[in-house]
Amino acid sequence: MIERVAAALLLLAFGGIAYRLLIARQIRRTSALAASDPLLSSLKPGVPTILYFTTPMCVPCKTVQTPALNHLQEELGDAIQIVRVDASENPDAAQRWGVFSAPTTFILDGGGATVAVNHGVAEASKLRRQLGMA
Repeated sequence: MIERVAAALLLLAFGGIAYRLLIARQIRRTSALAASDPLLSSLKPGVPTILYFTTPMCVPCKTVQTPALNHLQEELGDAIQIVRVDASENPDAAQRWGVFSAPTTFILDGGGATVAVNHGVAEASKLRRQLGMA
């Protein structure tokens, strides 16, 4: 019995470490990509950005993520930029950014470097903290 618990804990630890490494790799890769990506060509420099990948069939996108982003945009105004990308209409962009589920949000600092990525729903308070505007 104790061996099974130890094996389960080992697998959980390995999974957690692997996930963190995957996120760190994705952040490094997208930071390099952001400078030349056509999705971000019209952004104002120096303003933090949320790059939001969604799809028309994504229920959490419609019910939680989009309202959270709308609230954040109303609250912070021109202090942030939000770029919404329909991954079903722009699969090349989703592939470039390593998006494998919707919603996915990338937080970019004013210099265009990726500072965080959220796979799944991210509440407005979490996004605000990631933007450094808590």
